[in-house]
Amino acid sequence: MSSTEIDFTPEQIVDENESLWRRIHYSWIKRFDDGNYYPSSAAFKGKDISVDIASKTTPEKSIRNSAALVAFLAAIPKKLGHEVIEAPVPDNPTHALIIGKITRAEARKIVNASEWVIKPLNNSLHS
Repeated sequence: MSSTEIDFTPEQIVDENESLWRRIHYSWIKRFDDGNYYPSSAAFKGKDISVDIASKTTPEKSIRNSAALVAFLAAIPKKLGHEVIEAPVPDNPTHALIIGKITRAEARKIVNASEWVIKPLNNSLHS
């Protein structure tokens, strides 16, 4: 388990089979030479990463004003040593956190396990 300063109860722990959604800002989208897009590892790198619990919301509510939305199982960060906990906030009752600091290498593993829920539109990206 990663070290954390966040206290949580066992009831807040998200099941590893739960799908998580991460909003992707246009600056976190990279383009392959073949024209396909993928999220940058920067979208998952950092401390206590915010996600939504997919079963508790819709893609339209989750994406808000971001360029795209990706999904991955809670098992992915858990296998990397990061707990995933429910952490509702006033404007988002479906909010959860991936606890601890995610390294670049770990972020790449999450990227590789992610799938688009809402793909980026060409007009929302900068070349």
